[in-house]
Amino acid sequence: MNDPKILVVSVSTGTGHVRAAEAVCTALARRHPGVYVRHVDLLELAPAWVKAFYGKAFEKVAAHAPSLWKEIYHATDGDEHDRARWAAAGRFVFREFRRVLDAERWDACLSTHFLPCQLASGGGEFPPLSLVVTDFTLHRVWVQPCASRYFVATDELVAELGRRVPGVPALATGIPISPDVASAVSRDEARAALGLPADRRIALIVGGGLGIGVEESARAALQATPRDVQLVAVCARNDSARERLQALGLSAERLQVHGYVQGLTTWMSAADLVATKPGGLSLSEGLALGCALLLTRPIPGAEEGNARVAEANGAALVANTTDEIRAAFTRAFSAPGLLQRLADGARGMARPHAADHVADALVASVGRREEVGVSA
Repeated sequence: MNDPKILVVSVSTGTGHVRAAEAVCTALARRHPGVYVRHVDLLELAPAWVKAFYGKAFEKVAAHAPSLWKEIYHATDGDEHDRARWAAAGRFVFREFRRVLDAERWDACLSTHFLPCQLASGGGEFPPLSLVVTDFTLHRVWVQPCASRYFVATDELVAELGRRVPGVPALATGIPISPDVASAVSRDEARAALGLPADRRIALIVGGGLGIGVEESARAALQATPRDVQLVAVCARNDSARERLQALGLSAERLQVHGYVQGLTTWMSAADLVATKPGGLSLSEGLALGCALLLTRPIPGAEEGNARVAEANGAALVANTTDEIRAAFTRAFSAPGLLQRLADGARGMARPHAADHVADALVASVGRREEVGVSA
């Protein structure tokens, strides 16, 4: 088999799709060093107005008008195939992406977002296109008949795809996450590296790259947890939340407040409880680390589905209101054995080597196609 050329495509609506693509690229480079891999962000190849609208619209609507986003999500869902077609308009708007496609003879294309499949449905020649679903449930936009292969989070999604797109292979690999997660240090090692106390209970509060909900959850935790619980709030890009929490003037022994942090998996490994938004990547990382999880204010739609699946598997508590968040923090640090049960549930769902499995299956599929071509 000749060394294959694989194009990996992500779309920077949030950070999860890009992180999943990067994880697969890392796995391909480590496990199949002869493979030529190129990763592109589709929005980086689009005109600025497309990036501003498509890339930021979701963030703004989901963060500031969740009820509106819920209506949009459910109005566009259904059991049938996705009907979005870009046709000539898509080929014009994403013409730089077309140049990337034409620049090499790609043996395979892997996308961690449904948009490239929508473009392929609009016509034009595409290499065999595999799709990584980065959620634990299946919205209609992911159901793309032009996809040649699916990689999904669970066996339940494999069965659902078998019903909705019969004959298209689907593998329950898990959602690809960074290999750093699979090789994370122990809790004691993480605490030593971060200068956190070894003998106190620790709750980590995160909200993804946008820091959504961190301030609310931190204030709820301050009200609901014993004073000997160390709280760590990571606000990421949410500078206003960081400034307001720092203005509380609490000691670092009770509340540490950070913006972006390096090595978030180390912080997660150090915690007894991780309160987070249930994006597909964030949830997958928490499961792989065996974290006891509190999933706060899931965005209507995909995040609600992710939270529902994790809760049903005993891997997380879910809280949708401020009162529920306070109650969940109280319960987590008062109910005997609860944190351990949640951590065990997380490990039961975990698929820490998903990126490796996706990389191996993708390269193997290229090899099978070449064998068929030679024998024919």
